[in-house]
Amino acid sequence: MPAEKIQSEEIFDQATANLLVKTGLGLSIGVVASALLFKRRMWPVTFFTGAGVGAAYADAQRIFDSVSTLGRPVSAPAEAKSSSA
Repeated sequence: MPAEKIQSEEIFDQATANLLVKTGLGLSIGVVASALLFKRRMWPVTFFTGAGVGAAYADAQRIFDSVSTLGRPVSAPAEAKSSSA
């Protein structure tokens, strides 16, 4: 069964949902850590929210860059190489 091509709108929706979830989780962990461990300081909230945004950004790069996998470029199919020559 061939892989279906995902529409760019669906990819954008997936990246946006991922951003919202990971940012919300980071914010929640930061608030709990700030309240329980760090005497209600602001830096844990900022740190964990930023970590959530960073994780979502890394996932979005992976989602949008379908050409490479784990930093290794994927070679083009043989048909594409022969038709361009």
